[in-house]
Amino acid sequence: MNLALSEDGSLPGDPLPFLDAVIWFFVAPVSIFLVVWLLVIAGENLTKAKKRKSKPELLTQIPE
Repeated sequence: MNLALSEDGSLPGDPLPFLDAVIWFFVAPVSIFLVVWLLVIAGENLTKAKKRKSKPELLTQIPE
């Protein structure tokens, strides 16, 4: 009888508990954002460190 009342034929399950909803819709996206952000910052710091270690060009520096 319940199947006849649903127009699109879907059978919804139990509602998502509050803690699971917070984890899936807040904690997971924020943690993914932070991981990507940290990887980008680490990559920028590595490229800056490599640039500092490279020898300066003679054309851009006045010899003393």
